[in-house]
Amino acid sequence: MKKMVITGVNGFIGRSAKEYFEKEYEITGIDLAESYCGEKHAGGVFTYYQCNMSQNPAELANIFTGSQPDVILHCAGSANVGASVVNPMADLDGNLHSLYQLLLALKSFEKRPKLIFFSSAAVYGNPKQLPVRETDALAPISPYGVHKLMCEELCRYYNRVHGYRTRAIRIFSAYGSGLRKQLLWDIYQKYQNTGEIRLFGTGDETRDFIHVSDIMRAIELILAYDGGEEVFNVANGEEVSIRELAELYAAELGEDAGIVTFSGETKVGDPQNWRADISLLKKTGYQKQTELKSGIADYVNWVKKK
Repeated sequence: MKKMVITGVNGFIGRSAKEYFEKEYEITGIDLAESYCGEKHAGGVFTYYQCNMSQNPAELANIFTGSQPDVILHCAGSANVGASVVNPMADLDGNLHSLYQLLLALKSFEKRPKLIFFSSAAVYGNPKQLPVRETDALAPISPYGVHKLMCEELCRYYNRVHGYRTRAIRIFSAYGSGLRKQLLWDIYQKYQNTGEIRLFGTGDETRDFIHVSDIMRAIELILAYDGGEEVFNVANGEEVSIRELAELYAAELGEDAGIVTFSGETKVGDPQNWRADISLLKKTGYQKQTELKSGIADYVNWVKKK
């Protein structure tokens, strides 16, 4: 059976990856917490290690030596644009330093594992034109986006100079049951507290939403893809306004669209409009399987039980 290491396995993406790939791989999970916080399914081979990757390189190297992974999904790192503006050094440590230690820990391996680095659409900032392609100019507008871009450059360097097999995936707006932060979680908290959904911005801002199950399928396809590309947009190529999303959400709550309002204020670091060109992702065989409406319905059913 093939072996996979998932860093940040307690996070939203990391947990989803563990559940998706555990039938195909022996999974080794790494995270900061003392133990794994997701569901443990019978039958899968799963080993968990608590490790601060940016501060314990020797321990990290020992984990890799013991597990001998065929694939590494590097999901670990900070994923909060606002927090990166307030404390950019913590974001730098959580993103760039942890990746650097991971890459250094693999230098002694003769057989290079496939490595997927989880980047972000934040590297694009406010694109000059849509849809944005992997080859378009990169101009991040937050420390988070800057650090993700630095991580991508580090991956390219190790590929070019040290023969690594790393690919970066620029995930756009991920969502799905189990997500306890960002827009969908915030909407429900506001609704619970006030009976209304009042959000930042004008509502005309747009995002390219992709359900976590489709992200997992995209990763599977990218791992199997034999082309030479090193960077992939992971999205659905669909521009959806925040207003449209919030009104879909309100309808699933059984409420009228009138409960959705906007402050007109823009958060520092937040882009205005996103839509990905996914021509390269489609070359791997990717097709969307979860429509936004059904994905929101599933999320609302889940969050009501929390």
